[in-house]
Amino acid sequence: MKKIGSQITVAVVCALLGFLLAYQFRLLGGQDKQLQTNNYNQEEIIAEVERLQKQKEELEKKNNEVSAQLKKYEDRATQDNDVTKELKKQLDDSRLILGSSDVSGPGVILYLSPKDPVFSSNTNTSYITDDELVYIINELNFSGAEAISINDKRVTLQTGIKSSSNNSFILINDEKISPRERIVIKAIGNKKTLEGGVNFAGVFHYQNLENYNIDIKTADDVKISKFNKSYKYEYMKPVK
Repeated sequence: MKKIGSQITVAVVCALLGFLLAYQFRLLGGQDKQLQTNNYNQEEIIAEVERLQKQKEELEKKNNEVSAQLKKYEDRATQDNDVTKELKKQLDDSRLILGSSDVSGPGVILYLSPKDPVFSSNTNTSYITDDELVYIINELNFSGAEAISINDKRVTLQTGIKSSSNNSFILINDEKISPRERIVIKAIGNKKTLEGGVNFAGVFHYQNLENYNIDIKTADDVKISKFNKSYKYEYMKPVK
């Protein structure tokens, strides 16, 4: 009887082990399928992002080609006419001010790099937000900047700067930059005046800017790309 009882016990234990193993294999198989599905979806998303990026680059290239062709037509039209030459000069000046042309000139370059955190974790409030960036742009404009860019995104009259709700990114001209990575701000103007403005005592003792290492360089040839988006206006009209 003891022998039979032992055999039954062993059989029950083996059955339970078999059931647990089968359940474990089934669970792992389901996880594999889920992972495969997630990977498949991720591949689709990556492919879509690449397609949109390529489409954006093609549109920017086409826009540059059309702008170059338009400039040729304008140059031809103003060759022998003083009035049209003056109109052409005013048009070129307007493009410079509006940010519709690539520009270069003397100025300053600011490199903002997050400091290494003292503790292992960091909160969102430790990183700069749209508030600090707008503050820097205002300081540069007050110091006479004629053109400004943030991570090669041109700052214009219609540029919006806005942090996401959790400050994981900052939108500039509807494009994302990360406050957790180095940010490069370029400004063209009188480089001595600009340098004096940003080096003024206490300028960078402002909110979360104190959590960044800020390196300021002057340069004789700062290059700033044009604003590649179209200006929009729906409500304003000229006063007659």
